[in-house]
Amino acid sequence: MKQLFFTLVPFLVLLASSAVSSTPQLRNPFEAVRGCLQYDTVPGYNETLEYFATDNFRHVGRTHNSKYIRVGMVGPTDGIIRFGKTRFPYGESVSEICLSGWANQNSEVNRHTRTSNSEYVNTPLKIQLTPNVLSKTRPMMFRLEVFDNGNVLLTKDGEKRPFLEFNDNRQRLDLDYIAFTKWNHELFYYYDCPLDTDANGVDDTVLLKCSLA
Repeated sequence: MKQLFFTLVPFLVLLASSAVSSTPQLRNPFEAVRGCLQYDTVPGYNETLEYFATDNFRHVGRTHNSKYIRVGMVGPTDGIIRFGKTRFPYGESVSEICLSGWANQNSEVNRHTRTSNSEYVNTPLKIQLTPNVLSKTRPMMFRLEVFDNGNVLLTKDGEKRPFLEFNDNRQRLDLDYIAFTKWNHELFYYYDCPLDTDANGVDDTVLLKCSLA
């Protein structure tokens, strides 16, 4: 029995070492934000927002009928972005996308018109079930693409089909300026991100253009 035990020990050690060496290396999820700019001093929902001109971004994609950028969010719930035609859109409308509201269950799209920091009107355009899209421990990266016909697509890194799509039939808004805000929880954002990711390795915009034409 003692001889058998010592014979098995080298085999078990070899088996364990083989299992460890064959285990895939875990990827740091924050590698996805490499090359992005980080925005962590995020104003509240009714505070004055800083709108960034997307034409000043280093990484902007264009087709003959769309414009797109790549964005990231980290936080428990209510990741909110607004975009439109002007840097100071008081009295004018912007598109507002709130990802993972309602305790990280639904996402909401509004036509947001604000006349002052405390006065605004939200015209609902879409509410969609998107459970647990956001995370406090890893960035949720996606491509935001705005088409000339008013269609807007949000597509997560590594996926080919959008997880959120909407169209404002009454007022088409351009992706000229973008801002980030929050509701009840602290978040931080990544913007002006490189576009050459696995999500865009195969340009499916051609297929989308055909289907949206």
